[in-house]
Amino acid sequence: MFFLPTADGSSADLVISAGDIVAASDCEYGAMRALDALAGRIDPPTATTDEMTTLVTALGHQHEQEVLESLRHRGVYEVPVTGRTTRGTLTARHDETISALAGGHGVIYQGSFFDGTFHGRADFLLREPDGTWSVNDTKLSRTPKESALLQLAAYADQLAAAGVPVHPVARLILGTGEVSTHELAEILPRYRGARSRLEAIADEHLDEDEPAAWGDRRWSVCLKCDACKEGIEDNDDLMLVRRMNPARRARLIASGITTMHGFAESTLAKADNFLRDLHEQARMQTGLAPIDGEVAGTSYRIMDGHTLGSIPAPSPGDIFFDFEGDPLYRDPAGKDWGLEYLFGLIEHAPGGKGIVFTGYTAHDRDQERQALIDFVTHVNDRRRTHPDLHVYHYANYEVTALRKLAARHQVMIAEVEELVEAGVLFDLYVTVKTSLRLSARSLSIKKLEPLYMPASRTGTATAVDSITQYSRYRTAVAAGDDEEAAAVFEDIRAYNEYDCLSTLKLRDWLLSLR
Repeated sequence: MFFLPTADGSSADLVISAGDIVAASDCEYGAMRALDALAGRIDPPTATTDEMTTLVTALGHQHEQEVLESLRHRGVYEVPVTGRTTRGTLTARHDETISALAGGHGVIYQGSFFDGTFHGRADFLLREPDGTWSVNDTKLSRTPKESALLQLAAYADQLAAAGVPVHPVARLILGTGEVSTHELAEILPRYRGARSRLEAIADEHLDEDEPAAWGDRRWSVCLKCDACKEGIEDNDDLMLVRRMNPARRARLIASGITTMHGFAESTLAKADNFLRDLHEQARMQTGLAPIDGEVAGTSYRIMDGHTLGSIPAPSPGDIFFDFEGDPLYRDPAGKDWGLEYLFGLIEHAPGGKGIVFTGYTAHDRDQERQALIDFVTHVNDRRRTHPDLHVYHYANYEVTALRKLAARHQVMIAEVEELVEAGVLFDLYVTVKTSLRLSARSLSIKKLEPLYMPASRTGTATAVDSITQYSRYRTAVAAGDDEEAAAVFEDIRAYNEYDCLSTLKLRDWLLSLR
């Protein structure tokens, strides 16, 4: 959204986009805070470089360009992107789009629309055999989302307002190459309601003097966007309690409890087991609950009915396992997304002389298949020497990924199922979740590490980091920069090894609590 001066300069009109309407339909509070920044009532958000967003944006642009090239034979008219955003340039691009639709073109790329208070650009407008024009957008996602449907409806609404015959079906060209179709009769009412709602609350808020306040019940909240995260942190909101959900938050607010500390200090007269659990978690996070220990600022208590006793006795054959995967990898030969490019494991060396790390790497589908075979073969070979071994991991991703890989490549299906059914794969997350009450707001293994690993991480530090680093690796390989590629992949390998070591150290620490 932006302000556009009127012709006489006496005032400015608020101009919104399809993206603004989508954002407001998801979080009205976030939209009002964005409006506050635009109006100068609050400081604008600090600009940050988000490598993941940059990567996804680049892949989305690549997908759009591939679709554009596939449509060239139909006769494409490209509407240039406006340089300066003025009333004159926006009007000129709108008029240019409408004129192009009346010409002999089969495709209008980046058609521009402006009606005085709305501006947007459609990816592709296609002339249909019956002479109508259809709205088509490219989306990197693998399934259609409501946000994308609202955008389709926004451009269809602009076409209809300009008197252009609109095809009743709009399309999303997904990242998988699939095309999803959507009846405009179903989505246009939702779009028009969302636009009217944003315009109404924006007009009302602009007439006020103060910025949007957290807790103002006139506006919906998503509890996930940056504006909401800031509001949650700054106001000791109930969402700070681990496992709190929007429905429970709403019920507590209705009862007069609005903060984490207020919840922790409250006396629950009537509560189900889940609410009691949340209450005890709030007490733990605020330092009001009894504890069994504290390390580096993270406190813990062993819960009644804990499952620490379910951890198998250590075996010299035990394996500590972690995947690195790239969900943005697109198979050039098919529609399948995602690549498990590193199967990392740590195990004790023969004779108990230290630990060794092994990584099975894969940079394409054939290598991924071989890595799966090699990993499962290694585990089963080691089981023959150490029949009591277990493969420890943290959270269910490893089991899910192994099953998915076996199905994708149609190999090792029975072997993977046998590992699962025999209990060889052991998820330490389940043990933590059912055994420990922690002051940490997350049960991510990285949040637990202060309890048992004093050393801090360096280099690649998160799963998102590993995805962006892997993109750098593939870029370096494509450019023929072997030295850079090797350095980047070594950083990823070290991160994976650290995760495997962390899993081992967590297992040992949990055993020490029994």
